[in-house]
Amino acid sequence: MPVKRITAQRLNTWLALASQTGAAVRAAARALIATTLPSCIARFATANASTAAMPAAGAREALPRPLPLPLTASPPRGVQGSKTGRPAPASPAPLHLLHPAAVDEAGPAASIAVETTLAAVDFLAQVDASLRFCYVSAGSIDFLGYHRDYLSSLTLHELVPSDETAELDALVARAQHSGKLETATLHLLKSLTTPICVELRVLATHTQGVPGFALAAFEVSRWRDSEAALRHTLHHDSLTGLENLTALKSALDAAQAEAIHTHTHAALLLVDIDGFQRINRGLGYDAGDDMLRETARRIQHAAHAGERVARVSSDEFAVLLSAGTSAEAATAAEDVARRVLSAIAQPYRYREQHTHLSASIGVAIFPDEVVQASSSLLRMADHALAQAKTSGGNIVVFHVPDDDPRNAARLNLEADLYEGVRNGEFSLHFQPITESRSRGVVGVEALIRWQHPVHGLVPPVAFIPLAESIGLINYLGNWVLKAACMQLVQWDSEGFVLDYVSVNVSPQQFRDKRFTQNVKDALQLTGLDPSRLVFEITESLLMHDPEEATRLLEALAALGITFAVDDFGTGYSSLSYLQRFPLSKLKIDRSFIENLLSSRNNQAIVTAVVGLAKSLGLELVAEGVETEAQRDLLIEMGCDQIQGWLICKALPAGELMRCFQDKRLFLQAPL
Repeated sequence: MPVKRITAQRLNTWLALASQTGAAVRAAARALIATTLPSCIARFATANASTAAMPAAGAREALPRPLPLPLTASPPRGVQGSKTGRPAPASPAPLHLLHPAAVDEAGPAASIAVETTLAAVDFLAQVDASLRFCYVSAGSIDFLGYHRDYLSSLTLHELVPSDETAELDALVARAQHSGKLETATLHLLKSLTTPICVELRVLATHTQGVPGFALAAFEVSRWRDSEAALRHTLHHDSLTGLENLTALKSALDAAQAEAIHTHTHAALLLVDIDGFQRINRGLGYDAGDDMLRETARRIQHAAHAGERVARVSSDEFAVLLSAGTSAEAATAAEDVARRVLSAIAQPYRYREQHTHLSASIGVAIFPDEVVQASSSLLRMADHALAQAKTSGGNIVVFHVPDDDPRNAARLNLEADLYEGVRNGEFSLHFQPITESRSRGVVGVEALIRWQHPVHGLVPPVAFIPLAESIGLINYLGNWVLKAACMQLVQWDSEGFVLDYVSVNVSPQQFRDKRFTQNVKDALQLTGLDPSRLVFEITESLLMHDPEEATRLLEALAALGITFAVDDFGTGYSSLSYLQRFPLSKLKIDRSFIENLLSSRNNQAIVTAVVGLAKSLGLELVAEGVETEAQRDLLIEMGCDQIQGWLICKALPAGELMRCFQDKRLFLQAPL
């Protein structure tokens, strides 16, 4: 429970109190304050030393010593006392410390200083062993609203509600037993009627050889109110007043645990407004907010008692309910879904304009026969909602457990992919590209390979789409770019000078805002001439956002980088982009080369592509060439460069160099 913080001013006043009271009171004050601000203990020691060094001439103690109390050391309530459990009342002693005159003996200045000090704490008092008050500060009198003389006839029990006296006795007993500062949150009765929530601190003391307790209390009512308000803010949506996702997750955990414990079921419905963004765009955000509030009201009205409603995100709501069997949960969920769809289908009215909305609902039941207890109810419902949206909306879809082993295999491969990145299990292979007539190697294409520790060499077709789906493709693409440039520079130093290295660029990598800077960093790191770097991109990548693609390609072309369209002929039918973008090469897709000898259609397509490339001044590269007959026909058609297993398969850098050393490959002589 948070308590009121003691400011620097309060600390200073506590220090003043320590220097003006006797050794016993200083010890009590020091113990009371230590748990609030431990760093001040050293300063209390300084105050003690200063007090000891004060001149004796003309000086009197700041406060008179308390008179010996005519009381025997009675134990606190609960140990000895009357039938009610309270200690037998003793006659009020002449407790000078309780009366202002006791302070006045020190002089007006000392009196003001001491009372200012004591007012820094909401409640500060000294009680004897029977919990009768020996001393109460002036600030405490104002805080509690009692007359000082009346307070002298009370014990601490009279200031605590009757249902908390046992807790008070336990606190006092702990303090007496441990000899340390003990704390509890209780209520003190103001004017015997109004309870005030405080944190009460109690320390067992011996003043003039008489046992008792030092008390300090800080009001925490305002802190509790603030804490409750903050808790409400953290768990509720400010727009609709519904519980938010944070509260829903806690409720889901509790519902799933309850379902497992009681062998019952829970159902979660995720409700998403179809095409809600058109409201914001067409009518404005004020209209959107108004309709979201109205939607929240309608869903709440459609839900029955025990069905919990929350707002998950912008236009997504949730309904959580419990039922006995799986069939009962499904029936109840379907009933709620129909009510919600019907409520949302009613016309909305905003500034005299009527608007119609619909919703998609995904439903998940927990647990079911296939999904394990650790599965997330929220994740299952979200999957069902995605299916509902894909189906066109305005529909209810129940999550169907999927026990397809391929899903588990994909998850395992995904985990292995992350592990492979951490362990550096990736490498580059290079496939030569030759001039079609001379057969001399002019460049290489850099291709990433994954050497899995268990499954061996994993083909790129198996892990590249996975890397794109989980966001690792940018990391892998940037690594390939730097490694390819470094390898070309290393070959230069060994006397194997190629014209260029081509690197594949994925759509995600191309659209990354940092892509241009990553390219500049790679060139600066390796020192490679930009004109020797070719980026292979797809037609779909170019046409996803032509304006942005033009801007990026022109910026990279300004550096000297050239571009080749990979898998040409398999993408967009419109060829206008060929003159729109700064391109240098076309790579005919291998699907046209595979049946080139037997298919007249493929021959016609390749002939047309060759003519198109020549008319636009573009080099033409044929991929997937595997036979001499294919190469001869491509040369006859006018294809510029050849790539495929006929020349060489993709090899690691060292093996590729041995092919040159063994004269199986040779470099194209410079023009």
